[in-house]
Amino acid sequence: MARKTVYDDSFPLLAEQYAREGMIDKEIWAKLGIARNTFYRFQNEYKEFREAIKRGKRPVDVEVEKSLLKRAVGFEYEEKTIETEIGDDGQPKPSKIKTTKKMVPPDVGAIAFWLKNRRPERWREKQEVDVTTAGESLNNKKVDIECLTEEEQQALIDISLKIEENSKK
Repeated sequence: MARKTVYDDSFPLLAEQYAREGMIDKEIWAKLGIARNTFYRFQNEYKEFREAIKRGKRPVDVEVEKSLLKRAVGFEYEEKTIETEIGDDGQPKPSKIKTTKKMVPPDVGAIAFWLKNRRPERWREKQEVDVTTAGESLNNKKVDIECLTEEEQQALIDISLKIEENSKK
C-alpha cells in the first residue's frame, strides 16, 4: 500500500504561482512532487488549495480568451524596423526607425472554435433533433406517407435505405 502524502501549507501559494505561469494540472502536481490522485484529493479536502489553483488559472484563461478573440476578428499592429547605412568607418550604423502598419486578417479556425464553444446551440457540427411523439416510440409505428410530396417521400425512402445499409455494417 502506498503511503499518504502529507499536505504542506505552502502548496496553495506554490500551486497558484504555477497555475499563473500557465502550467496545467499535470505540471503542477509534478512541481509539487505529489501524485495525481493526491493532487485531486487535496483539492477536495483543502478549500484554500482548490481556490488557489482557480485564482492562478483565472488570469491566464482570460488572457488566452482575449488572444483567441483578437485572432478571430483580426487586428492591426505596428512593426518597427531599424534601417542602417554604412558609416565612414565602413561599419553599419542605425540611420532611422521605420514604422509599418500591418494587418492580421481574421482566422477562420479561431472563428469556428469560438462560435462552437460560445454558441454551441447554433454552431456545433452535430445537430440533435428531437423526434419523439408525445412520449410514444416511433418503432413499429405506421405512418401515412400519402400526404407527403413526392420529394418528401423520396427523401424518406433514401433515409430508410441509408439506415438499412448502416445497420448491416
